[in-house]
Amino acid sequence: MLEFIRRHSQSLVVKIFLSFLAFSFVLFFGISTIIQKLAGKDYVVKIGKVKISPYDLKSEKARRIGMLRSRMIDIDEKDMTANILHQLIWENIVDQAALEYGIIISDETMKRYISGMSMFRDKDGRFNANLLRGFLQQIQMPEAMFLESSKKDIKNALIKTPFVYISVTPELEYFTQANLERRNVTLVELRPNSFKITEKPTQEMLEEFFNSNPDLFTVDETRSFRVLELTESSLEGNIQVTEDDIRDAYDHSPEKDNSSYENMKKELEADLRQEKLQSEANEITRQIEDALMAGDDVNEVAKKFNLNITVVEDVNTNNKSEKSDDVVKLPYKNDVLSIAFSVDEGADSSFSEAIDAKGNRLYWLLHVDSITPKHVAAFEKSSDKALDGWIAKQQRERAEKMAADFFEKIKTGDSLNKLAAKSGCTSNVTQQFDRFGKLSDEKNTKFKDIISEIYEDVFILGKAEANYKEINGKFVVYQVNGIVSPKEIDKKDEAKYQKDLRTEIIDDMYQQLVGYLSKKKYEVKINHDLLKEINEEVDQNTLNEIF
Repeated sequence: MLEFIRRHSQSLVVKIFLSFLAFSFVLFFGISTIIQKLAGKDYVVKIGKVKISPYDLKSEKARRIGMLRSRMIDIDEKDMTANILHQLIWENIVDQAALEYGIIISDETMKRYISGMSMFRDKDGRFNANLLRGFLQQIQMPEAMFLESSKKDIKNALIKTPFVYISVTPELEYFTQANLERRNVTLVELRPNSFKITEKPTQEMLEEFFNSNPDLFTVDETRSFRVLELTESSLEGNIQVTEDDIRDAYDHSPEKDNSSYENMKKELEADLRQEKLQSEANEITRQIEDALMAGDDVNEVAKKFNLNITVVEDVNTNNKSEKSDDVVKLPYKNDVLSIAFSVDEGADSSFSEAIDAKGNRLYWLLHVDSITPKHVAAFEKSSDKALDGWIAKQQRERAEKMAADFFEKIKTGDSLNKLAAKSGCTSNVTQQFDRFGKLSDEKNTKFKDIISEIYEDVFILGKAEANYKEINGKFVVYQVNGIVSPKEIDKKDEAKYQKDLRTEIIDDMYQQLVGYLSKKKYEVKINHDLLKEINEEVDQNTLNEIF
């Protein structure tokens, strides 16, 4: 056909045919593209005049997912979409700004930049191209993409350069003085359960407490279910690997030229056996699921396919059961309990894979037999629990009242140390910590949890001022005890802090510039409707935080 067209390219018939072919191409492809553009479906994000197509987003996401899965890293695809959009927006803003500022990266600059990376130098300090190729293969990135990414890094650095020369000396001195200051506090921990309640509540008081706090007396939903297991070991007798199978696998192996048949035979046989075992398991699990879907009895299905069956009765949402201390005696019980509370009554889950206690692979599903809805128990059945709850409430109120009394007395000039002694409480002095909650001695972790909750407030208070807060079920009263000024701190720490702080200030200025460009100069538009259509919806608040 092509040869005929070439020979008669000047004939009227061929010219008409080619014109019709071109018109058809424009009709079916050009008009489609035009319609997409008019409908706003040709981009997921637009930065100035640059459009990022759905294909670009999907391709980059697929590349990253493949890379992460090859490293056995867990993936949150929704967060990944937001991160990719962020990166694409950021890179294109920098690209456009670099073009406008006249920043062009030469081949010589690229060569010096890449060869200067320590990770691509050998033990003698020379650039080694094989180290670069190995790195690109490991992260599954084409060389052209790596070069383009490196160019963007250089543009980033060049655009950021002017901020290095901005004088931030006054700011550094101010923040150094403020942020290197350290403090400690005197504190008293008031535990509600240490307060004795001698008052006896009346029946009316208990009933009022019961009716006012229904959440305390809720009986959790309970479920009964059966777990069916298919072990791979039970299928091994069905698997046959012949000499012809092994020979055929060897003939198609990419390692054939590097190793003999005898050397590879054992490994090939093991691989084929596992492959056939997996195929057999897939077929059996499909038959079991079909039988259950058709309404066959669970016990009969288990008997027919030689499945192990575990019965679990009346387990609640807290993974406890009145009929058994050990709810499920399975190494994968957390997965079982998670799925058990997501399947409807009378329904079956799909098969899942797991490893048993001996390290062998198995396949399991479960059938939910019954569900008892969540409800509030009658008062008559909860009177003891109501009494315990009433006492706990009184204890908490007493502890909170004492904390408030300490706080009020400190405001009039008393010290927490003396107040604690008069009340028979124990007071303690914490170690020093900075305004970020970092301890002066990381090995001493006493009161670390409390400091992590109060450090921000402590640096608002003045010397000898106090406050109180409920932390992990107890009331903690704290009073500023000592303040160590930066003048008493090692000069090496001060120099390192100033260097780190200067870097943070420069980075912040740079991010402010890029954020400004995204709003004023190179307007960023995100096509949320199209993102929904291609199942790549992202949280609007996440993107708002970025830009």
